[in-house]
Amino acid sequence: MQLKNMSKLNNILNGWENFIIKSEVTEELAKQRAEHCLKCDELKKGGLLSMVKDDFVEIQGYYCNICKCPLSAKLRSTNEQCPINKW
Repeated sequence: MQLKNMSKLNNILNGWENFIIKSEVTEELAKQRAEHCLKCDELKKGGLLSMVKDDFVEIQGYYCNICKCPLSAKLRSTNEQCPINKW
């Protein structure tokens, strides 16, 4: 279980790194994933997350209610997957 948690943490750290150091590839990946997340019932608004300014204003401050990951990072993580297989 601990190995799975470390993998998840590494994935989210990768997403935050890609959030800060933007590339066309990861931004296009995030944009494609965001299209699915914006239609999902598990999309939730987070209080502190709203302070993180995202180029994709539509997902700014939101997180996944299933895995609790902030979308600004999750969508940009190259190794992450949607917990309900929407992307």
